[in-house]
Amino acid sequence: MTKLIGATRTLLTAVMALSLLAAGCGSKSPTQAGAAGVVNIDPKVLLAAITSGVQQPVARALGGWDWSSFLGSFGPLLTSISYNLEMQKVTYQAAGADGQLHTMTGLLILPKAIFGAKPSVPILMYQHGTEPFRPYSPSQFLAHQDRPADYPEVMVAAAIASTGYAVAMADYEGLGDNTSTQPYVHGASLAKQVVGMLRASRDLIGGTAGSSSSPCSWNSQLFLIGYSEGGYVTMTATRELQLKHAGEFTVTASAPLSGPHDLSGEMRAVILSDSTSKSPYFLPFLLTGYSYASGGTLFNPATSMIAPFNATIPPLFAGNSPSDKISEAMGMGFNPLNLVVLKNFLTPQFIAQLTNVASPEVAFFRENDSYRDPLNLNSVWVPTVPLRMYHHRSDDLVPFANSQVAFNAFSSAGAKNHTLRGPGVELVEETVSLVNDPADPIRTVHLGAAFPELNHGWKWLDGFKK
Repeated sequence: MTKLIGATRTLLTAVMALSLLAAGCGSKSPTQAGAAGVVNIDPKVLLAAITSGVQQPVARALGGWDWSSFLGSFGPLLTSISYNLEMQKVTYQAAGADGQLHTMTGLLILPKAIFGAKPSVPILMYQHGTEPFRPYSPSQFLAHQDRPADYPEVMVAAAIASTGYAVAMADYEGLGDNTSTQPYVHGASLAKQVVGMLRASRDLIGGTAGSSSSPCSWNSQLFLIGYSEGGYVTMTATRELQLKHAGEFTVTASAPLSGPHDLSGEMRAVILSDSTSKSPYFLPFLLTGYSYASGGTLFNPATSMIAPFNATIPPLFAGNSPSDKISEAMGMGFNPLNLVVLKNFLTPQFIAQLTNVASPEVAFFRENDSYRDPLNLNSVWVPTVPLRMYHHRSDDLVPFANSQVAFNAFSSAGAKNHTLRGPGVELVEETVSLVNDPADPIRTVHLGAAFPELNHGWKWLDGFKK
């Protein structure tokens, strides 16, 4: 353990020295203004800002990210001398969970060659994890560049882009500039929004030829990756692209990481469990999103939650409250620690509906299981592209069994991967050792495993890159 701490300190010291040296050679800011809302970023200076930022207090809602892991795995990518970065907010149209066309936003990060010709690069669609707080939307980083540690997944996306990828991140409905209700883990609508962001990004890049204003062109390869809710959305977006848009896009490979794929089984069991939760806000988040997606006929917090929470909690999902504040409003305490039981917020009538496998609520969960065929919920869709799931077996928020159930369903349908780099599905157990920190009793395995899994998932995808 002492050796691990010493190695981490050595790494942080080395990265800090390198980063400060890089920052001293140029602007003190990681960005410079560009044309038409484009922000130019020096990856080395961005790394300096990250390293400095993680030394400062971060919002409690963002606590638990293992930044030493980020600096060890993704930090070196930002020291590349091959590319600078261009970031811009993308505005596009996509269907919301209400079936109406909405204006939505996302973040596009493009590599710009420092030397040589315009690069031809893959597009990587990066789906972010659970986020109820609108200011933490990916596209909002452009307005808050002084706090990079508040945007851990944008930093991962930037590091990957600096190696020669066009990385696109949809904010999702209800985030970014969109003020609708967020359809949390509603697979069909979120998948459509990812496809909309993909189209808009492809058009901005200019396809395979490249537009005159883009610093890169597209080499026709398409990758997808995401963690937690982002892993779930990655799975449903891969399904959407394969089943409905095969004539327009071909997925090269997909890495859905630690996603809640089995909502009707494993995640329903989490909700009905007698165990306490370190992230109770996810329950009303789901109720609010599913009530919106069902037109208010199912999961309505006003009737599914007990008083007074049925009145006080739903307004907190308007995009203005961080996750920790919502959990506190549910009675969770951070100091001193006080954990709560999820089902204690539900009415007996709603608990009965969740327990009844023939209820409309359980049927709605089944419709949103990411491994099911949307045209036949008693069957599964069969991935015909390389797809690898990673999941930590000790995950304490999204149980490992979510990925196991999905893998078993795919395997039974004939999708198991039998050849290296071939089409089909793999499940890899994340084995990173995560030690509990007594000084941070809220730390979770789920969040601690995020950077390692993202690193392993991206490295696997990178093996397919031309």
